[in-house]
Amino acid sequence: MVDEQSERSTSRGPGRPIEADPDAIALTALRLFAEHGADGITMTKIAQACGISRRSLFRWFPSKAALVWGGTVEADERFEAAYAARPAEGTPLAELVKAAYVSAIAPLGATADVTRLRLQLIDANPNVYAWGADARRRMSRHIAEHIAHSERVSPDGLRAITLAAAWTAAAYTALVWWADHGGDRSPADVLDEALTGLGLG
Repeated sequence: MVDEQSERSTSRGPGRPIEADPDAIALTALRLFAEHGADGITMTKIAQACGISRRSLFRWFPSKAALVWGGTVEADERFEAAYAARPAEGTPLAELVKAAYVSAIAPLGATADVTRLRLQLIDANPNVYAWGADARRRMSRHIAEHIAHSERVSPDGLRAITLAAAWTAAAYTALVWWADHGGDRSPADVLDEALTGLGLG
């Protein structure tokens, strides 16, 4: 294993630096991961490929996991904001969760190349998938809390945690399908279709 801690500096590589564009940095890193494997690429190599310093790279992305799972915190925040803005009582819980998911994912259509590559890497590599455990756990927990509030049950009860896990798994599967087969469709459109009529709730 390469000792990344011993690599303290990097010279600026040739070409125009992409320091101001985190999406371009992420796309460069993801392509390196896809070509060489995530374990074989260090943060120093990523910085060199981008023509930026390690310090600049770490300012945007503190780890390789952040390069792959980048945006999940923001997506969770969008989910929570959309759910908080839900309509008056009477809308089925499944519809509320679906609408919040679609709102959370909608901005990803603007960076489709990066999003597709992220999802393909995550799905193909168990280690990379494991890097996102905290993000998946956070989203599932929030959904369980919404179920608990809506149905007046415990967020740690069987109903809440299994239903939340089912929604989370369905959303992930739909997004991976979009990455592989979605073509020109937006991730939000695919997610909306996948979660419609799922029978959850």
